[in-house]
Amino acid sequence: MANKRAYKPKPAYQTKTALERIRKLFKEAASAFKEDKKLSNRYVSLARKIAMKYKVKIPSPLKKRFCKHCYSYLKPSVNCRVRLQKEKVVYYCLKCKKFMRFPYKNKLL
Repeated sequence: MANKRAYKPKPAYQTKTALERIRKLFKEAASAFKEDKKLSNRYVSLARKIAMKYKVKIPSPLKKRFCKHCYSYLKPSVNCRVRLQKEKVVYYCLKCKKFMRFPYKNKLL
C-alpha cells in the first residue's frame, strides 16, 4: 500500500489573506466586465486558483457569479439568464449553453 501524504493546513493568516484576495478579484471582475469581458474572466480564474491553492472555499454569493463549466464571469441579463423553478434558482450561461441550479427554501411569512 502506498502511503498517503499528510495534509498540513495552511496558517490562518494565509487563508485570511487568500479570502481577501478572492473578494478583491471578484470586485475587480465586476468593474472590468463592461469594458473587457476577457479580463473579468481572467480575474475569476485567478480567484479560483487562489482558492484551490490555499484550500479556501469561495463564498456562496461569489460562487453564483461565475459559470461552473466555462468559468466565465456572469452578469444576469447580459451573458446569463436567471429563472426560478421548483425551489431552485437556475442560472443559464449564454456562452457555453449550460446551466447551474442553486436550491433555495421558500420562507413562509
